[in-house]
Formats: sequence, C-alpha cells, structure tokens
Amino acid sequence: MITEATTFTVDELGFIQIALNKVLVAVANGELDLNDLARKELANRGLDKQGQWVGFDKANQIYNA
Repeated sequence: MITEATTFTVDELGFIQIALNKVLVAVANGELDLNDLARKELANRGLDKQGQWVGFDKANQIYNA
C-alpha cells in the first residue's frame, strides 16, 4: 500500500477517462477490486511491486497469482 502522496499526470491517468460506465460503477460500488486487478496484471507482465522485471514465475509467487 502506498503511504505517501503520489502525483500522476493526466496522461498517466487517461485510461480512467475511457473506461466504460459500468466498469466505473462496479469499482465505485466495490464490485471490482482494482488493486487485485493491478496485481494480476503485474504478475502477467513478470513485474515485482516496484515494477522491475523479475520473471513470470517469481512475479506469480510475489502476488500469489
């Protein structure tokens, strides 16, 4: 969990503007966990919690994917 303020640019957060309404509603209602989704995607990319390449097997261990 991030404990310090992180600043992102509009370009970095642009994906949220193109998200379908039903996806945004599901997130807002707690029906879709973006943290879980992000962990799965990082594991699928072979990245650790700092975004460094560690390989798919290690990433899956880190995230228990």
